Order: sequence, then C-alpha cells, then structure tokens
Amino acid sequence: MSLVAALLAVNACASVYRPGPSYQERRWTAYLGSSQRASAAADTLAADPEPIWRTDVGRGVVGAAALTEDLVVLAQVDRQLTVLNRGTGAIVWRRRFGENLGSGPLVDFDHVFFATQTDQGQVIALALSTGKKLWSARLGDIVAPLAIHDAQVYAGTVGGLFAALTAAGGARVWRTQLNGAVRAAPVVVAGGVIAATGADSLYLLDRASGAVRARRGTNGTVLAAPALADSLLLFGTTGGNLVACDTATLATRWSLDVGSEVIGAVAVQRDTAYVLTHDGDVWWVPLAAPAHAFKVALGIVARGGPTPVAGGVLVAAVGGQLALVDASGARLWTAQVKPPVVQPVLVDGRFLVAVSERGEVVAFR
Repeated sequence: MSLVAALLAVNACASVYRPGPSYQERRWTAYLGSSQRASAAADTLAADPEPIWRTDVGRGVVGAAALTEDLVVLAQVDRQLTVLNRGTGAIVWRRRFGENLGSGPLVDFDHVFFATQTDQGQVIALALSTGKKLWSARLGDIVAPLAIHDAQVYAGTVGGLFAALTAAGGARVWRTQLNGAVRAAPVVVAGGVIAATGADSLYLLDRASGAVRARRGTNGTVLAAPALADSLLLFGTTGGNLVACDTATLATRWSLDVGSEVIGAVAVQRDTAYVLTHDGDVWWVPLAAPAHAFKVALGIVARGGPTPVAGGVLVAAVGGQLALVDASGARLWTAQVKPPVVQPVLVDGRFLVAVSERGEVVAFR
C-alpha cells in the first residue's frame, strides 16, 4: 500500500461514526466511579492480565475516563469527547467542542456529562447514543471532576463558585461562593455535599440550598478526590496527612502522617483506606485502627491514586509502569503503557483500563 493510501485508511478509520447504545445500566456518576474511589467489593483479577486491545485516540486525555458495561468515555486535550467500545477499543463516536475540556466525563443512564475550563466554562450534557448536545450551563473555569446525585449535577470552579444544576435540563438549583479554587471532586453525603478548595479549606454545604453548614481548615491543600466511608470522609493533603473527619460536622476523628504529599485520590474498600503518596509509598490504613497502618515503599513517582483489588493494590507510575503489589511489597503483576500516566487504573471485574496522557488507552483482562 502506498503512503498516501495508508494515510487515507488511517483517516477513514478515525472518522468512523457508529451510533452508541442509548442506555447503560452501569452508571458512572462520580470521579473513578464512586465516592469510595474504588469498587464496593474487591475485584478478582486474572493471575497475569494480558492486553486485549490498545487504542491511540490521537491526543492527550483530560481527567479520568468513565467506564460502563459497553463503553469507555474520554475527554481529550484537543477539545474532543471520545467514546470507545469496551470490548474492542473501536471508536463509537467522537465530538469536538469550542472550549478546552476541563474534567473527565460522567455517565448517568442515557446522558454524558462533562465541563470546560475557560473563563466562560460550562457544564454540558450530551445524549449517550449520539453525542447530541442536550443542554449547557455556564459557570466559569471548571477543572475539578463533577458529581451527580439525586438528579442534580454538582460543579465547582477555579473562581470558587460551587453550584447545583438539574441533571435533566441544567437549570440552576443554587450557587454558593467559596474561598479558594475548587480542584478536587466533590463528595455527596447525607443531606449535604462536601467541597475542598485551594484556600486549604473544606466546606459542608446544604444539598437543598447550598448554605454553608460547616467549614474547617485542612493543614495543606486537598488536590484530589476525598473518599467516603459511611460517616467518615477521608482526604489527603499536600502537607502529607491523611485525615478522617465526620461528614456531619467536619470534625477530625483521626489524622495520620503519611510522610509526603498526597496528590492522587484516596480509595476506600470495606474497612480499609488506601493512599499512594507522591514519593511512591502505598499505605494500608484500617479505618477503625489507624495506628496499625503500614506502608510499602515502591520507589515510583505517582500522581494518581491507588486501586484496591483482591490480593493487593494496583498502582500506576508517571513513567507508565503499572503494578499489582501485595501487603508484603511483592509485585504480582507488571505492565507498561506510554507515559505519562497520572490517573488510577480503572477496574471492573477482571477488566482493567489504563490511560496515558499521550492518548494511548490499553485494556487488560
């Protein structure tokens, strides 16, 4: 085949448009799939997961992907939203927008939600099957992940504006001005929603009105998503602390020094919290007995959080190394994808997805 013909073939493949499924039962309504930033039950992986497909989506990826039973949904730096077939990695549809995308997408049944990061940034809802725009609402520069709960979409801006919108039409329910930029995913709790800001503050807002019910300092900035464990909120800080606070009052229950800054999300599974520090230490922290926490030093540079699974914890290094490590520090499985990798590995059953900021998406089983 000639070079010209080869290029035409590549371009033809890239422009393929297929109607997607109109509805997905597997909802993805929070960053990394849940407020625990991990699955409720430990997923059991194959002993040695192998790549089942690799797709280069052409440009870098913004934020974490959304994963449903049939799809992998990605936001990209070239202002595109791309939907892949989960089984094959083939592009189902993609759509380009006029503003830079600022957060990873969410999927709620038949809708896709995402936000844009410009001074006039907006929250946008699309039809899952076609990418058709259903509504948009301008709020400001949004770089933090969104959250969806009880038919409301929650979004915070770099300017500190935090708002609730109706998921059906984007109508504003309320808006509240906070002190500091919102860069971490919000957490919906009983009767409220919790937002962290760059002013080293944590806010508990009333879910019905947006009124501030409680505020506290965080002794370091919260850069990534906190995790929910019943009545506990777990958050890591750039000051090197893992803090557990009460979701009703934001009062500290306990605090643990983990040695270096926490940039990636905290993950909670059952009775344990998991933290991956910037220095590459993985911590296992019993929620009821944090004094018994222990760490495994991996010697990697990491920006994403850990992914707990049966038998250990999946970690991703900025350099593209993936590893499954157990509590003894043994590496049970390793793989390599194109660097840099700054988001956690996504797991659903025995299906794993790793995404490079350079646009490579790799699925393992």
